[in-house]
Amino acid sequence: MTLDTADDDTRERIKRAAIRLFARQGIDGVSVRAILTAADVKNSAGIHYYFRTKDVLIGELVSDALTRTRRARNAALDALEASGAPISVRDVVNLICKVETTETNDPEARADLPIGFGHMRFISVMQLNHRDKFTQAVEAEGDDSFERCIAHIAKALTEVPRAVLNQRIVFFYQFAQASLSAREAAFVQTKDGGKLWGDPNALENLIDSLTAGLICPGHLA
Repeated sequence: MTLDTADDDTRERIKRAAIRLFARQGIDGVSVRAILTAADVKNSAGIHYYFRTKDVLIGELVSDALTRTRRARNAALDALEASGAPISVRDVVNLICKVETTETNDPEARADLPIGFGHMRFISVMQLNHRDKFTQAVEAEGDDSFERCIAHIAKALTEVPRAVLNQRIVFFYQFAQASLSAREAAFVQTKDGGKLWGDPNALENLIDSLTAGLICPGHLA
């Protein structure tokens, strides 16, 4: 189906409305009618016309989110590697967090997603309640940027057995995702981010905490 400019604008309005509603209310708690109302689309068959089904719309939103993050991570990794300086674990953790929390020059960054890319709550909802769909999307898309991040972390932590490190990386990712989702929600709720996330040191403290979880001596046997 070829879309004209007006159709393309309507399609984007539906996607923007959907990701905001999904992030706030979950996937199952949002009806097609609610999405169309939020997008100011009068045609009750709008989802079918532009996406065929709600599931197709969700899949496209996941793909968009993965693409934005992957592109921004790879650009940041390219810059780090080009510097020629040793890359620490904290450098990588900082990169992973900052991509999702600061404005970027990525062409897909949008004004309606003001907290970085602004999709962390949506991704969290997908992973918690629709993990199969999310996993399928990740496998279809691939994520060379996260693989590059893991490679740098492993290179910096050769003293940690790989099985132990792999488990720590899973915990790291879950902790980071939950924390960044909470941060995003806080800034959506109040412009200053509230008492915790409005503190100018909060993000750096989160990065330090995540880094410590990866590098701590702990139980290495």
